[in-house]
This record gives sequence, structure tokens and C-alpha cells, in this order.
Amino acid sequence: MNQFNLNNKKKILVTGASGFLGNELIKQLLNEGDFHVIAMTSKVNELKEKYTNNYITVVSSQTWKSKLKEDSMHVDILINCAFPRSSDPEVLALGIPFTEQLIKDSIDFGIKNIINISSQSVYTQKDKEDVTEQSNVQPESLYGMSKFACERVVTILSEEANINFSNIRLGSLTGINFDVRMTNRFVKSAIAGEKIIITGGQQKISYLDVRDAAKGLIKMLYKDPIGWNNIYNLGSKEHFTLIELVETIKEEAKEHSLHNIVVEVQDGDSNFNNVMNNNLFYEHFSFQPYYNFKKMINELFTYQLEK
Repeated sequence: MNQFNLNNKKKILVTGASGFLGNELIKQLLNEGDFHVIAMTSKVNELKEKYTNNYITVVSSQTWKSKLKEDSMHVDILINCAFPRSSDPEVLALGIPFTEQLIKDSIDFGIKNIINISSQSVYTQKDKEDVTEQSNVQPESLYGMSKFACERVVTILSEEANINFSNIRLGSLTGINFDVRMTNRFVKSAIAGEKIIITGGQQKISYLDVRDAAKGLIKMLYKDPIGWNNIYNLGSKEHFTLIELVETIKEEAKEHSLHNIVVEVQDGDSNFNNVMNNNLFYEHFSFQPYYNFKKMINELFTYQLEK
């Protein structure tokens, strides 16, 4: 019998709870009021200090099973956000057996529904038509290949155990505290009066705000997992070129009384495209992102200028 029952507060186990997506997901789950969050992390004390809500249980990634058994707590849905954000082969290699053991332990614990966060990096990042879930997998990085390996682990183990699962091929995330993104770096340069240097300029780029990513995943929790597809693309509905990104930053800078932004365009390869077709997810879960690109840039300026 499927454990998913909307009449009760759902128990949602979130791994990678201290990470960029996991942290945002926990905040939104608690705000929803329909869920009890079980946050799995290697930073237990830090997360316990951060969240004092009655509807969150923080557990160690090493002892989570024994802790939940001790508390006689079941789990309705696992959302696996845990994976190293790295290009180091040794670090990435450790992420695959971690995922395998996590899924095995989850199945052994009796979890019947699994959402695994994968990546758009399983697709080619070269110029292409918008990719759908039926497009060929062509990882061009060790990270992308590792993510696809984890997809296969989740798929094989879940099918063998006859449980519901979905691999979410997540688009590039952005947010005000995510300084690895060029949006954040360019806004900082504009505020500091530094030249913005770009190479190429016609690269096709798409970013999904982390708040929208979390909102989309929560939409899944309100749909019976039996109806989930095994693969979804989840990204932004808009895209732009690198040149358009910089022009938008210049326009938004003026709104904050920052003028004379200097941009230098250098020759280089523009053969990059991280755009996905996300219609399947949007339709299945009645989802639309709220944060468009201009809104994201405006918030970045406001945040950085107030720091």
C-alpha cells in the first residue's frame, strides 16, 4: 500500500540539508505547514541551531536510520540533494557509492518514494536544440557523468524494489548567496566599478532561482508519487545570451544609480548552451517559475548594495 496520504503531515527526508538547494527546500517545507522535515546532514549541531521549528528533525548522515527507528518515525518521501559540487575525480567518485548506500538504506528502512536530484550536465552543453527528457545523454564533464551514474543507481535499485522514483535533471541554479555564478560576479564588478570581461558572447544561458527550484520540488509532494515520471527536466522557462545577460546588468545598474559600466568582449568560443525544455514538469505539476532574470538581477544589486 502506498504511504502517500494527504490527510496527514508528510514526513520528508531531505539529504544534503546544509547545501544550497537543501537549505532552501527545508525553509519552504516548514513554511508550507503540511510537512515534517527530517534533515540529514554532516553538520548536525549547526543545523539544529538554525532551525528550532517543532516540525523538523535533524539527523546525522551516519546514524539516521538508527535515530529514526529509535523515534519510531517513518518516512514518506526521500529527496536526495546530497552530492559533491566538485570537479575533483576523487571527490566525485565518492559520491556514487554514497548514493548507492543511501538508496539501499532507504529501501531497507521502508521508504517507498524517492526524488533524486540529478543535473542538466547529463546532456551536452554544446549548441543544440532544447533538450527534452527523451534526448540523448551526453555528459561532457566528470560531474555530468557522475550524476548520470547516480541516476542509474537510483533507477536500478528502485525498480528492483518496486518503489516510486524520479530523477530530476536540474538546471543551473542561482541565488543571492551563490557567488559561483557569473551573474553574482558581474553584479559585484559593476558595483565595484570594475570592468566586466566576457569571452564570446553568444553562449545560450538559462538560470533557475533556487527558490523556484524548491517550490517546484514541493509541487511534486502534492501529487501521488505513482503518477511521477522517472525523469524530469526542471529549469527556467527563459534563456538569454551572455551579451544579453551583461546588457541586462547594465540596465539594472542604472536603476541603482550605477552608470558607466564598462564591458569588454573578447574573442572566444560561444558554443555553449545549457537550455532545456521543461514543459513536461511544468504541465505535470502545474508549475511556473516566479523569478525571472530581471528580477534576479535587481535583487542581486539590492542585496549587494545593502551589505
